Amino acid sequence: MPWTCPVCGYENPDDAEFCLKCGTSRQSVRQIQQASVNPSQEAVGQAETQVAQQQETVQEAPQAQVVSAPPEPQAVQTPSQHQAVEVQQGSQAAKGKYYLQFIQTPVHQLNNLKVPLDFETFTNISVGRSPENVIVIPDPEVSRRHAVFSIENGELYIEDLNSTNGTYVYDGKLFQPVKGRQKVNLPAVVKLGNQTVVKLSRE
Repeated sequence: MPWTCPVCGYENPDDAEFCLKCGTSRQSVRQIQQASVNPSQEAVGQAETQVAQQQETVQEAPQAQVVSAPPEPQAVQTPSQHQAVEVQQGSQAAKGKYYLQFIQTPVHQLNNLKVPLDFETFTNISVGRSPENVIVIPDPEVSRRHAVFSIENGELYIEDLNSTNGTYVYDGKLFQPVKGRQKVNLPAVVKLGNQTVVKLSRE
């Protein structure tokens, strides 16, 4: 049966393992539902705390580990959390911007962190472990140069750079491997390697 995302309220099909709107994993929904079976205040409090922690992480996640020295100051380079929030909120004010949000990663500080894809500065935005990339992902199962994002005719494209563990796009049921360069229909959930899952969106 369809399930409702506890973060954004979007109604998802039964076979979707991630929220098609905000990228929240269905596992967190099951944990909240199990807690609500026992109507004690302790269980309810735990469910509310879990949702609150997910929302807090978006604002409090440290930014310094994601982007390597771009020409313009970005949220990930800001030394203080207060300044990072201001930079991120300022970039969101401009409509039509592309964003990458970490949904699942072994580096827990990055979970729920939203990073702007600045195509006005970078024609191609590369992601990977190497500090040479525009977006650096410190995941040992992500290749040094893993994938690249680009814009063509107003459409977002992703290309796997012969990564060791592959790049995958979630089709609502399964993660399908990216072969070569392909168009991405937004919003989209993308897996880089075996452990890092990100959501791509435009606002």
